[in-house]
Amino acid sequence: MFQFFRNQPLQLMRTLALIIALSSPMLLSGQEQPPRSLEQKMQRFQQRAERWHRVSQFMGEFHPLMRKGEFDRAEALVDRALRILETGTEPQDAARIRKFQRRTDETHYIILPVPEAGYLHGGNVDRFEQGILRKKRQLGSVTDPTKHNWGFHLMIPAWRFDPEHLFSPNASRDIITRSIDGAIDVALRHDVAIYITIENLEWENRPDLWNFSDESKPGYDPANANNVEWMNWDGTPHPHRYRDWGRPEQMPPVICYNSPAVQRDVKRLAEKVIGPAIANGIERLADAGKQYLFAGVTVGAEPALPNYAVIDKVNPRIAERMQRDGVPRERLGFNALTNLGYTKDNPPQDFAKALAKVNQDYISLWARHLAEGGVPSNRMYSHVAAGAGVVGSPGVEFTNAPISIAFAESCRPGWTTYPVGPLQHDFGVLYEALAEHDNPPWASTEATPSGFGQSGKSMEEYLRWHFDFGATVVVFNTGATDPEFAKRLHQAVWGEEAIHTYQNFLQGER
Repeated sequence: MFQFFRNQPLQLMRTLALIIALSSPMLLSGQEQPPRSLEQKMQRFQQRAERWHRVSQFMGEFHPLMRKGEFDRAEALVDRALRILETGTEPQDAARIRKFQRRTDETHYIILPVPEAGYLHGGNVDRFEQGILRKKRQLGSVTDPTKHNWGFHLMIPAWRFDPEHLFSPNASRDIITRSIDGAIDVALRHDVAIYITIENLEWENRPDLWNFSDESKPGYDPANANNVEWMNWDGTPHPHRYRDWGRPEQMPPVICYNSPAVQRDVKRLAEKVIGPAIANGIERLADAGKQYLFAGVTVGAEPALPNYAVIDKVNPRIAERMQRDGVPRERLGFNALTNLGYTKDNPPQDFAKALAKVNQDYISLWARHLAEGGVPSNRMYSHVAAGAGVVGSPGVEFTNAPISIAFAESCRPGWTTYPVGPLQHDFGVLYEALAEHDNPPWASTEATPSGFGQSGKSMEEYLRWHFDFGATVVVFNTGATDPEFAKRLHQAVWGEEAIHTYQNFLQGER
Protein backbone atom coordinates (compact mmCIF):
# COMPACT_ATOMS: atom_id res chain seq x y z
CA MET A 1 0.00 0.00 0.00
CA PHE A 2 2.64 2.51 1.05
CA GLN A 3 4.72 1.79 -2.04
CA PHE A 4 1.86 3.27 -4.08
CA PHE A 5 2.54 6.74 -2.80
CA ARG A 6 6.15 6.61 -3.89
CA ASN A 7 5.60 5.71 -7.54
CA GLN A 8 1.95 5.94 -8.55
CA PRO A 9 1.24 9.72 -8.64
CA LEU A 10 3.77 10.36 -11.41
CA GLN A 11 2.60 7.35 -13.46
CA LEU A 12 -1.04 8.30 -12.99
CA MET A 13 -0.46 11.91 -13.98
CA ARG A 14 1.28 10.81 -17.18
CA THR A 15 -1.78 8.71 -18.06
CA LEU A 16 -4.17 11.56 -17.23
CA ALA A 17 -2.13 14.01 -19.29
CA LEU A 18 -2.23 11.64 -22.29
CA ILE A 19 -6.02 11.24 -22.07
CA ILE A 20 -6.55 15.00 -21.80
CA ALA A 21 -4.21 15.67 -24.70
CA LEU A 22 -6.00 13.10 -26.91
CA SER A 23 -9.32 14.79 -26.17
CA SER A 24 -8.08 18.19 -27.34
CA PRO A 25 -10.21 19.77 -30.12
CA MET A 26 -7.00 20.42 -32.05
CA LEU A 27 -6.68 16.65 -32.64
CA LEU A 28 -10.17 16.31 -34.15
CA SER A 29 -10.76 16.38 -37.91
CA GLY A 30 -12.34 19.49 -39.35
CA GLN A 31 -15.97 18.26 -39.36
CA GLU A 32 -15.92 16.24 -36.17
CA GLN A 33 -17.51 17.66 -33.03
CA PRO A 34 -17.68 15.61 -29.84
CA PRO A 35 -21.13 15.16 -28.33
CA ARG A 36 -22.03 17.52 -25.52
CA SER A 37 -22.22 14.62 -23.10
CA LEU A 38 -18.60 13.76 -23.80
CA GLU A 39 -17.49 17.37 -23.30
CA GLN A 40 -19.27 17.52 -19.95
CA LYS A 41 -17.75 14.25 -18.81
CA MET A 42 -14.27 15.41 -19.86
CA GLN A 43 -14.74 18.62 -17.86
CA ARG A 44 -15.68 16.56 -14.81
CA PHE A 45 -12.72 14.27 -15.48
CA GLN A 46 -10.31 17.20 -15.71
CA GLN A 47 -11.59 18.56 -12.39
CA ARG A 48 -10.79 15.25 -10.74
CA ALA A 49 -7.47 14.97 -12.54
CA GLU A 50 -6.57 18.39 -11.16
CA ARG A 51 -7.22 17.06 -7.66
CA TRP A 52 -4.82 14.18 -8.27
CA HIS A 53 -2.28 16.65 -9.60
CA ARG A 54 -2.52 18.68 -6.40
CA VAL A 55 -2.10 15.55 -4.32
CA SER A 56 0.82 14.28 -6.39
CA GLN A 57 2.73 17.50 -5.68
CA PHE A 58 3.18 16.58 -2.03
CA MET A 59 2.48 12.86 -1.57
CA GLY A 60 6.02 12.02 -2.66
CA GLU A 61 6.92 12.96 0.93
CA PHE A 62 4.83 10.12 2.35
CA HIS A 63 7.29 7.27 1.85
CA PRO A 64 10.33 9.09 3.37
CA LEU A 65 8.22 10.01 6.42
CA MET A 66 7.13 6.39 6.86
CA ARG A 67 10.70 5.18 6.48
CA LYS A 68 11.83 7.58 9.21
CA GLY A 69 9.00 6.50 11.50
CA GLU A 70 7.40 9.97 11.48
CA PHE A 71 3.89 8.51 11.45
CA ASP A 72 2.08 11.60 12.79
CA ARG A 73 3.35 13.70 9.91
CA ALA A 74 2.61 10.90 7.42
CA GLU A 75 -0.94 10.67 8.70
CA ALA A 76 -1.37 14.45 8.44
CA LEU A 77 -0.21 14.20 4.84
CA VAL A 78 -2.79 11.50 4.07
CA ASP A 79 -5.52 13.54 5.79
CA ARG A 80 -4.65 16.47 3.58
CA ALA A 81 -4.68 14.30 0.45
CA LEU A 82 -8.03 12.77 1.33
CA ARG A 83 -9.55 16.18 1.94
CA ILE A 84 -8.45 17.36 -1.50
CA LEU A 85 -9.56 14.17 -3.26
CA GLU A 86 -12.92 14.09 -1.50
CA THR A 87 -13.83 17.79 -1.70
CA GLY A 88 -11.71 19.34 -4.45
CA THR A 89 -13.39 22.49 -5.76
CA GLU A 90 -16.94 21.09 -5.78
CA PRO A 91 -19.91 22.83 -4.09
CA GLN A 92 -19.45 20.84 -0.88
CA ASP A 93 -15.99 22.42 -0.61
CA ALA A 94 -17.58 25.87 -0.69
CA ALA A 95 -19.98 24.79 2.03
CA ARG A 96 -17.07 23.60 4.16
CA ILE A 97 -15.41 27.00 3.78
CA ARG A 98 -18.60 28.99 4.43
CA LYS A 99 -18.88 27.63 7.96
CA PHE A 100 -15.80 29.69 8.87
CA GLN A 101 -17.29 33.02 7.72
CA ARG A 102 -17.23 35.86 10.25
CA ARG A 103 -16.49 39.57 10.23
CA THR A 104 -14.94 41.65 12.98
CA ASP A 105 -16.32 44.96 14.22
CA GLU A 106 -12.85 46.49 13.99
CA THR A 107 -11.67 48.77 11.21
CA HIS A 108 -10.75 46.89 8.04
CA TYR A 109 -7.53 48.14 6.45
CA ILE A 110 -5.95 47.65 3.07
CA ILE A 111 -2.29 48.64 3.34
CA LEU A 112 -0.81 49.65 0.00
CA PRO A 113 2.83 50.08 -1.02
CA VAL A 114 3.75 53.74 -1.53
CA PRO A 115 7.30 53.80 -2.97
CA GLU A 116 8.01 57.24 -1.52
CA ALA A 117 7.70 55.87 2.03
CA GLY A 118 11.44 55.24 1.92
CA TYR A 119 12.01 59.00 1.97
CA LEU A 120 10.76 59.05 5.57
CA HIS A 121 13.97 57.30 6.63
CA GLY A 122 15.92 60.29 5.40
CA GLY A 123 13.52 62.83 6.88
CA ASN A 124 12.06 63.95 3.55
CA VAL A 125 8.40 64.12 4.59
CA ASP A 126 7.40 66.38 1.69
CA ARG A 127 8.49 63.84 -0.92
CA PHE A 128 6.57 61.12 0.86
CA GLU A 129 3.50 63.32 1.09
CA GLN A 130 3.54 63.77 -2.68
CA GLY A 131 3.25 60.00 -3.02
CA ILE A 132 0.30 59.91 -0.60
CA LEU A 133 -1.51 62.66 -2.52
CA ARG A 134 -1.04 60.74 -5.77
CA LYS A 135 -2.50 57.58 -4.23
CA LYS A 136 -5.43 59.54 -2.77
CA ARG A 137 -6.29 60.78 -6.25
CA GLN A 138 -6.24 57.20 -7.53
CA LEU A 139 -8.34 55.76 -4.72
CA GLY A 140 -10.92 58.52 -4.24
CA SER A 141 -12.81 59.35 -1.09
CA VAL A 142 -13.30 57.20 2.01
CA THR A 143 -16.88 57.04 3.33
CA ASP A 144 -16.07 56.07 6.92
CA PRO A 145 -12.38 55.60 7.84
CA THR A 146 -13.37 54.01 11.14
CA LYS A 147 -14.86 51.06 9.22
CA HIS A 148 -12.89 50.77 5.96
CA ASN A 149 -9.67 52.61 5.31
CA TRP A 150 -6.48 52.37 3.35
CA GLY A 151 -3.01 53.02 4.62
CA PHE A 152 0.67 53.03 3.80
CA HIS A 153 3.40 50.70 4.90
CA LEU A 154 6.52 51.85 6.78
CA MET A 155 9.38 49.38 7.02
CA ILE A 156 11.64 49.54 10.09
CA PRO A 157 14.64 47.18 9.73
CA ALA A 158 15.31 46.67 13.43
CA TRP A 159 18.93 45.52 13.34
CA ARG A 160 20.01 47.88 10.54
CA PHE A 161 18.41 50.96 12.17
CA ASP A 162 19.81 50.25 15.64
CA PRO A 163 21.16 53.66 16.76
CA GLU A 164 24.15 51.97 18.41
CA HIS A 165 25.06 50.00 15.26
CA LEU A 166 23.79 51.96 12.27
CA PHE A 167 24.02 50.41 8.80
CA SER A 168 25.63 53.58 7.41
CA PRO A 169 27.87 56.26 8.93
CA ASN A 170 25.64 58.83 7.24
CA ALA A 171 22.45 57.59 8.86
CA SER A 172 20.88 59.53 11.72
CA ARG A 173 20.78 57.99 15.20
CA ASP A 174 17.17 59.19 15.31
CA ILE A 175 16.20 57.38 12.09
CA ILE A 176 13.51 55.23 13.73
CA THR A 177 11.86 58.05 15.69
CA ARG A 178 12.15 60.45 12.75
CA SER A 179 10.59 57.98 10.33
CA ILE A 180 7.64 57.21 12.59
CA ASP A 181 7.05 60.86 13.53
CA GLY A 182 7.00 61.88 9.86
CA ALA A 183 4.59 59.06 9.04
CA ILE A 184 2.25 60.11 11.86
CA ASP A 185 2.32 63.74 10.63
CA VAL A 186 1.14 62.67 7.17
CA ALA A 187 -1.43 60.21 8.53
CA LEU A 188 -3.02 62.98 10.60
CA ARG A 189 -3.08 65.47 7.74
CA HIS A 190 -4.71 63.10 5.26
CA ASP A 191 -6.74 60.62 7.36
CA VAL A 192 -4.65 57.79 5.95
CA ALA A 193 -3.70 54.85 8.15
CA ILE A 194 -0.14 53.87 9.06
CA TYR A 195 1.11 50.31 9.28
CA ILE A 196 4.64 49.40 10.44
CA THR A 197 6.71 46.28 9.80
CA ILE A 198 9.53 45.43 12.20
CA GLU A 199 11.95 43.44 10.01
CA ASN A 200 14.20 41.37 12.29
CA LEU A 201 16.30 39.01 10.15
CA GLU A 202 18.58 41.36 8.20
CA TRP A 203 21.66 41.97 10.36
CA GLU A 204 24.52 42.51 7.93
CA ASN A 205 25.56 45.59 9.94
CA ARG A 206 26.11 43.45 13.06
CA PRO A 207 29.38 41.59 12.37
CA ASP A 208 30.10 42.15 16.06
CA LEU A 209 27.50 39.40 16.56
CA TRP A 210 28.00 37.13 13.54
CA ASN A 211 31.61 37.41 12.28
CA PHE A 212 33.15 34.27 13.74
CA SER A 213 35.48 33.41 10.85
CA ASP A 214 37.16 36.36 9.10
CA GLU A 215 39.72 38.14 11.25
CA SER A 216 40.46 40.60 8.44
CA LYS A 217 36.95 42.11 8.71
CA PRO A 218 35.15 44.14 11.39
CA GLY A 219 33.62 42.45 14.39
CA TYR A 220 35.74 39.30 14.26
CA ASP A 221 35.46 37.17 17.36
CA PRO A 222 35.49 33.36 17.34
CA ALA A 223 32.96 33.47 20.18
CA ASN A 224 30.41 34.89 17.70
CA ALA A 225 29.84 31.30 16.65
CA ASN A 226 27.50 31.22 19.66
CA ASN A 227 25.22 33.77 17.97
CA VAL A 228 24.70 31.97 14.66
CA GLU A 229 23.16 28.65 13.77
CA TRP A 230 25.12 25.38 13.75
CA MET A 231 24.86 22.45 11.37
CA ASN A 232 25.69 19.71 13.89
CA TRP A 233 25.94 18.93 17.58
CA ASP A 234 29.69 19.63 17.48
CA GLY A 235 29.00 23.37 17.20
CA THR A 236 30.11 23.89 13.60
CA PRO A 237 28.66 27.26 12.55
CA HIS A 238 26.98 27.57 9.17
CA PRO A 239 28.44 30.49 7.16
CA HIS A 240 25.43 31.94 5.31
CA ARG A 241 21.71 32.41 5.03
CA TYR A 242 20.16 32.33 1.56
CA ARG A 243 16.95 33.80 0.22
CA ASP A 244 15.23 33.96 -3.17
CA TRP A 245 13.01 36.98 -3.82
CA GLY A 246 13.31 36.45 -7.55
CA ARG A 247 16.99 35.48 -7.59
CA PRO A 248 19.15 33.63 -5.05
CA GLU A 249 21.14 35.82 -2.65
CA GLN A 250 23.87 34.98 -0.13
CA MET A 251 23.59 36.74 3.22
CA PRO A 252 25.19 36.73 6.69
CA PRO A 253 24.62 33.62 8.82
CA VAL A 254 21.25 32.57 10.20
CA ILE A 255 20.66 34.15 13.60
CA CYS A 256 20.63 31.85 16.62
CA TYR A 257 17.32 33.15 17.92
CA ASN A 258 17.86 32.18 21.55
CA SER A 259 21.49 33.21 21.87
CA PRO A 260 21.81 35.23 25.10
CA ALA A 261 23.63 38.05 23.28
CA VAL A 262 20.93 38.21 20.59
CA GLN A 263 18.15 38.20 23.17
CA ARG A 264 19.78 41.04 25.12
CA ASP A 265 19.88 43.21 22.02
CA VAL A 266 16.30 42.33 21.07
CA LYS A 267 15.15 43.45 24.51
CA ARG A 268 17.07 46.73 24.24
CA LEU A 269 15.88 47.51 20.71
CA ALA A 270 12.23 46.58 21.27
CA GLU A 271 11.75 48.02 24.77
CA LYS A 272 13.97 51.11 24.63
CA VAL A 273 14.07 52.19 20.98
CA ILE A 274 11.34 50.89 18.67
CA GLY A 275 8.49 50.30 21.12
CA PRO A 276 8.53 53.80 22.66
CA ALA A 277 8.73 55.45 19.22
CA ILE A 278 5.62 53.56 18.06
CA ALA A 279 3.82 54.15 21.37
CA ASN A 280 4.46 57.88 21.07
CA GLY A 281 2.97 57.87 17.57
CA ILE A 282 -0.13 56.00 18.79
CA GLU A 283 -0.54 58.56 21.60
CA ARG A 284 -0.38 61.44 19.10
CA LEU A 285 -3.14 59.83 17.03
CA ALA A 286 -5.27 59.28 20.14
CA ASP A 287 -4.79 62.90 21.26
CA ALA A 288 -6.21 63.98 17.90
CA GLY A 289 -9.16 61.59 18.26
CA LYS A 290 -7.84 59.51 15.34
CA GLN A 291 -6.54 56.37 16.96
CA TYR A 292 -8.27 54.42 14.16
CA LEU A 293 -5.44 55.57 11.86
CA PHE A 294 -3.05 53.13 13.50
CA ALA A 295 -3.54 49.90 11.56
CA GLY A 296 -0.92 47.81 13.33
CA VAL A 297 2.58 46.34 13.40
CA THR A 298 4.06 43.25 11.80
CA VAL A 299 6.47 41.50 14.13
CA GLY A 300 9.19 39.85 12.07
CA ALA A 301 9.63 38.54 8.55
CA GLU A 302 8.83 34.86 8.04
CA PRO A 303 11.19 33.31 10.61
CA ALA A 304 12.81 30.04 9.59
CA LEU A 305 15.48 27.62 10.72
CA PRO A 306 16.44 26.35 7.27
CA ASN A 307 16.97 22.70 6.57
CA TYR A 308 19.42 23.11 3.69
CA ALA A 309 19.66 19.32 3.42
CA VAL A 310 16.39 19.42 1.44
CA ILE A 311 17.02 22.62 -0.50
CA ASP A 312 17.37 20.72 -3.80
CA LYS A 313 13.67 19.87 -3.90
CA VAL A 314 12.46 23.11 -2.32
CA ASN A 315 14.47 25.65 -4.33
CA PRO A 316 16.91 24.25 -6.92
CA ARG A 317 18.17 27.75 -7.69
CA ILE A 318 19.37 28.25 -4.13
CA ALA A 319 20.79 24.72 -4.14
CA GLU A 320 22.81 25.56 -7.24
CA ARG A 321 24.00 28.83 -5.73
CA MET A 322 25.10 27.07 -2.54
CA GLN A 323 26.98 24.50 -4.57
CA ARG A 324 28.79 27.27 -6.48
CA ASP A 325 29.61 29.00 -3.20
CA GLY A 326 30.90 25.77 -1.66
CA VAL A 327 28.50 26.13 1.27
CA PRO A 328 27.36 22.92 3.04
CA ARG A 329 23.74 21.95 2.53
CA GLU A 330 22.96 20.80 6.04
CA ARG A 331 20.14 21.07 8.53
CA LEU A 332 20.44 24.06 10.88
CA GLY A 333 19.13 24.69 14.38
CA PHE A 334 21.60 22.79 16.54
CA ASN A 335 22.77 25.90 18.40
CA ALA A 336 19.24 26.82 19.46
CA LEU A 337 18.55 23.23 20.49
CA THR A 338 21.79 23.15 22.50
CA ASN A 339 20.69 26.31 24.33
CA LEU A 340 17.46 24.50 25.21
CA GLY A 341 19.43 21.66 26.83
CA TYR A 342 19.39 19.10 24.04
CA THR A 343 22.54 17.20 23.13
CA LYS A 344 23.75 14.60 20.68
CA ASP A 345 22.94 11.95 23.28
CA ASN A 346 19.67 13.61 24.25
CA PRO A 347 18.15 15.01 21.04
CA PRO A 348 14.53 16.17 20.77
CA GLN A 349 12.07 13.39 20.03
CA ASP A 350 10.71 15.47 17.13
CA PHE A 351 13.25 17.82 15.54
CA ALA A 352 10.60 19.60 13.47
CA LYS A 353 8.41 20.42 16.47
CA ALA A 354 11.36 21.55 18.57
CA LEU A 355 12.63 23.87 15.83
CA ALA A 356 9.12 25.18 15.15
CA LYS A 357 8.93 26.19 18.82
CA VAL A 358 12.26 28.05 18.46
CA ASN A 359 10.85 29.97 15.49
CA GLN A 360 7.68 30.79 17.41
CA ASP A 361 9.64 31.88 20.47
CA TYR A 362 11.56 34.39 18.34
CA ILE A 363 8.26 35.99 17.31
CA SER A 364 7.13 36.01 20.94
CA LEU A 365 10.44 37.49 22.09
CA TRP A 366 10.03 40.55 19.87
CA ALA A 367 6.30 40.94 20.52
CA ARG A 368 6.70 40.65 24.27
CA HIS A 369 9.42 43.29 24.45
CA LEU A 370 7.61 45.61 22.02
CA ALA A 371 4.59 45.34 24.31
CA GLU A 372 6.84 46.23 27.25
CA GLY A 373 7.89 49.26 25.17
CA GLY A 374 4.28 50.40 24.85
CA VAL A 375 2.92 48.76 21.68
CA PRO A 376 -0.56 47.22 22.24
CA SER A 377 -0.53 43.45 21.77
CA ASN A 378 -3.86 43.61 19.94
CA ARG A 379 -2.22 45.72 17.25
CA MET A 380 0.72 43.41 16.59
CA TYR A 381 0.66 40.56 14.07
CA SER A 382 3.09 37.74 13.37
CA HIS A 383 4.39 36.99 9.85
CA VAL A 384 4.56 33.33 8.82
CA ALA A 385 4.74 31.94 5.28
CA ALA A 386 1.41 30.09 5.11
CA GLY A 387 2.02 28.64 1.65
CA ALA A 388 5.08 26.82 3.02
CA GLY A 389 3.54 26.06 6.40
CA VAL A 390 1.43 22.94 5.96
CA VAL A 391 2.82 20.08 8.03
CA GLY A 392 4.09 17.32 5.78
CA SER A 393 4.89 19.62 2.87
CA PRO A 394 8.41 20.17 1.51
CA GLY A 395 8.11 23.85 2.41
CA VAL A 396 7.65 23.31 6.12
CA GLU A 397 10.29 20.58 6.10
CA PHE A 398 12.68 23.31 4.96
CA THR A 399 11.56 26.26 7.11
CA ASN A 400 10.44 24.43 10.28
CA ALA A 401 7.80 27.17 10.43
CA PRO A 402 4.32 25.58 10.30
CA ILE A 403 1.18 27.70 10.14
CA SER A 404 0.61 27.17 13.86
CA ILE A 405 3.63 29.22 14.99
CA ALA A 406 1.75 32.38 13.99
CA PHE A 407 -0.16 32.01 17.27
CA ALA A 408 2.64 33.50 19.30
CA GLU A 409 2.73 35.32 22.61
CA SER A 410 1.72 39.02 22.83
CA CYS A 411 0.49 39.32 19.24
CA ARG A 412 -2.23 38.26 16.84
CA PRO A 413 -1.63 35.74 14.06
CA GLY A 414 -0.52 36.90 10.62
CA TRP A 415 0.60 35.13 7.47
CA THR A 416 1.85 35.64 3.96
CA THR A 417 -1.26 34.76 1.94
CA TYR A 418 -0.20 34.45 -1.68
CA PRO A 419 -2.74 32.13 -3.40
CA VAL A 420 -0.24 29.37 -4.04
CA GLY A 421 0.24 25.78 -2.90
CA PRO A 422 -2.27 24.93 -0.15
CA LEU A 423 -3.80 28.44 -0.48
CA GLN A 424 -4.35 28.24 -4.22
CA HIS A 425 -8.03 27.29 -4.07
CA ASP A 426 -9.04 28.60 -0.65
CA PHE A 427 -7.65 29.57 2.75
CA GLY A 428 -9.18 26.56 4.46
CA VAL A 429 -5.96 25.58 6.21
CA LEU A 430 -5.82 29.05 7.80
CA TYR A 431 -9.49 29.14 8.76
CA GLU A 432 -9.15 25.74 10.41
CA ALA A 433 -6.09 26.85 12.37
CA LEU A 434 -7.88 30.03 13.47
CA ALA A 435 -10.92 28.03 14.60
CA GLU A 436 -8.65 25.80 16.69
CA HIS A 437 -7.42 28.96 18.47
CA ASP A 438 -10.89 30.48 19.15
CA ASN A 439 -10.94 32.61 15.98
CA PRO A 440 -8.86 35.66 16.91
CA PRO A 441 -8.68 38.60 14.51
CA TRP A 442 -5.81 38.12 12.08
CA ALA A 443 -3.89 39.76 9.25
CA SER A 444 -2.32 39.03 5.94
CA THR A 445 1.06 40.54 6.69
CA GLU A 446 2.21 40.01 3.10
CA ALA A 447 -0.37 39.81 0.34
CA THR A 448 -0.93 39.72 -3.40
CA PRO A 449 -3.72 38.15 -5.45
CA SER A 450 -1.10 36.98 -7.94
CA GLY A 451 0.33 33.47 -7.85
CA PHE A 452 3.91 32.64 -8.77
CA GLY A 453 2.94 31.51 -12.26
CA GLN A 454 0.13 32.90 -14.37
CA SER A 455 -2.45 31.90 -11.78
CA GLY A 456 -4.12 34.27 -9.38
CA LYS A 457 -7.40 35.61 -8.05
CA SER A 458 -9.45 38.70 -8.73
CA MET A 459 -8.87 41.39 -6.13
CA GLU A 460 -12.52 41.31 -5.09
CA GLU A 461 -12.45 37.58 -4.39
CA TYR A 462 -9.06 37.85 -2.70
CA LEU A 463 -10.25 40.52 -0.25
CA ARG A 464 -13.34 38.43 0.55
CA TRP A 465 -11.09 35.51 1.49
CA HIS A 466 -9.66 37.79 4.18
CA PHE A 467 -12.28 40.20 5.49
CA ASP A 468 -15.22 37.78 5.29
CA PHE A 469 -13.28 35.38 7.49
CA GLY A 470 -12.12 37.54 10.39
CA ALA A 471 -9.12 39.43 9.01
CA THR A 472 -8.61 43.07 9.99
CA VAL A 473 -5.60 44.00 7.85
CA VAL A 474 -4.27 43.08 4.40
CA VAL A 475 -0.72 44.34 3.72
CA PHE A 476 0.03 44.28 0.00
CA ASN A 477 3.48 43.65 -1.42
CA THR A 478 4.98 44.57 -4.79
CA GLY A 479 8.66 44.04 -3.96
CA ALA A 480 10.85 41.39 -5.59
CA THR A 481 14.44 41.19 -6.81
CA ASP A 482 13.38 39.66 -10.13
CA PRO A 483 12.08 42.47 -12.44
CA GLU A 484 9.46 40.29 -14.14
CA PHE A 485 8.06 39.02 -10.87
CA ALA A 486 8.04 42.56 -9.44
CA LYS A 487 6.17 43.76 -12.54
CA ARG A 488 3.54 41.06 -12.09
CA LEU A 489 3.12 41.91 -8.40
CA HIS A 490 2.74 45.59 -9.23
CA GLN A 491 0.07 44.89 -11.86
CA ALA A 492 -1.85 42.66 -9.47
CA VAL A 493 -1.88 45.33 -6.72
CA TRP A 494 -2.16 48.51 -8.81
CA GLY A 495 -4.00 47.31 -11.94
CA GLU A 496 -7.32 48.77 -13.02
CA GLU A 497 -9.39 45.93 -11.56
CA ALA A 498 -7.60 46.21 -8.23
CA ILE A 499 -8.10 49.97 -7.95
CA HIS A 500 -11.80 49.62 -8.79
CA THR A 501 -12.11 47.03 -5.99
CA TYR A 502 -10.33 49.34 -3.54
CA GLN A 503 -12.69 52.19 -4.42
CA ASN A 504 -15.72 50.01 -3.73
CA PHE A 505 -14.16 48.79 -0.49
CA LEU A 506 -13.51 52.36 0.70
CA GLN A 507 -17.06 53.35 -0.18
CA GLY A 508 -18.32 50.52 2.00
CA GLU A 509 -19.87 48.69 -0.96
CA ARG A 510 -18.56 45.23 -0.08
